[in-house]
Formats: sequence, C-alpha cells, structure tokens
Amino acid sequence: MITNNEFVSRVVNNLKGLSKDAHISKRFILSTGRTKSKFLMSQKLDELTMFREEDCITTIPCFELERIDYKSCDIFEFRLCDKLMRSKHKLPEGFFGKNGAGIVSVTPVDEHTRYNFISPNQYIDLKKRKYARDTTKYFYVKDGYLYLPDSTVEVVDIRMFTIFRDQALSLCACNPENKCKSAWDQEFICPDRFLDLIIKDTLTELGSIYRTSIEDANPNLDVNQKTQTEV
Repeated sequence: MITNNEFVSRVVNNLKGLSKDAHISKRFILSTGRTKSKFLMSQKLDELTMFREEDCITTIPCFELERIDYKSCDIFEFRLCDKLMRSKHKLPEGFFGKNGAGIVSVTPVDEHTRYNFISPNQYIDLKKRKYARDTTKYFYVKDGYLYLPDSTVEVVDIRMFTIFRDQALSLCACNPENKCKSAWDQEFICPDRFLDLIIKDTLTELGSIYRTSIEDANPNLDVNQKTQTEV
C-alpha cells in the first residue's frame, strides 16, 4: 500500500500534465481520493469480497468504554439491560453498506471470545425468551458509539474497515506511539488492485473542477483562448 502523501503526489504529478499552474490543496486531493475509495469499498463490502483485503482492515487495540445509565439510554430497547457500556469516543467513520458499519470483529482484550452484532429488536427478542441465550456477547453501533449491552467490559479490540486509519489509531488507549505518526505517513486505504482506478477517478473529478474554475475566471474567452490559458 502507498501512504496518503504518496497518493497525493501521484495525483499532483498527473495534474501538472493538465496545467502547470494548477493549484489544488493536498487536503482536498486526499479527501476526494478517500471519497472515491470509500464508495468503491462499500460496494465491495456489500458483495462480501472485501474481507479478503487484510491490508484494508484497521485494528484499534484498547478501545475504551464506560458504564452509562441504561435507564436513560436513548436506545429504548437497551433500557431492559442489567448494565450497559458505551464507548468513550466515537468510532472513526466506517463503511455503512447493507452489512452494517464495516466492523469485522469486537473482542475483549483478555478473552478469546468475539462479540456478535445485534440490533435493538433482536436484543429484545432474546431478553423475552423463557430460556434466553447469553446476552453479554453482543455489540451495537449508533451515532458512531459502540454499545455493549449487559456487560461491564471496559476495553475491547476492534477490527474494522475505515479510510481514516489515522483517526482510528488515535483512539488506541494502550499504544501512544500510534498517536505520533503523521496522517500523511499513514496508509492510503484502498485495495492495491483498485488503486489505479481510484487515482484515475480522482483526476477526472479534480480536472473537471479545475477546468470549471478556469472558465468561471475567464467567462469571455473563446475555447482556443481558454485552452491556451490552461496551458
């Protein structure tokens, strides 16, 4: 994989072919590329082909949670909890396709179990059963927050799909070294097999924006004059 800085450099070098005077901010280029990558990977996630792309999965070790008052929880169904944990911080933006928030796994740091996703309605159904299954091994995500019903676990490891690896690693409570790495030095999250496509799509959009700005700045030029101005 390439870094965010390398991705932007490749796009900038190609933009120079469009115009030596083209000036588009690095942040805008990265944001455009990330949007293209996220859209493509969300589609692949729905097709269940992304789970083979290990390089695109970000691990957040030691993600902290805190106990909240379940009786006043804004998720009505969780008011039936015996106890309720919610993450201290919001998760980084994931891929919200048909299969949820792009979370691959949630596991306690000191156990070898894995939490399963559960919707509030599914949780209610479990609680109502006469011989209910264990409800302590489930998670739910709302408004970016991770919830663990009927749990007191304070720290979990999370594996998820997100284009914001720098933000994800900054949420790690047990490895401060991750917080020191520049966002530009983090990997640009995109399967290698789609990288050229993402760069091409990014260039197409940025080129269109740049040409429009040239036309807006020179509304009275004819086509030939605009072309000369762009060169």
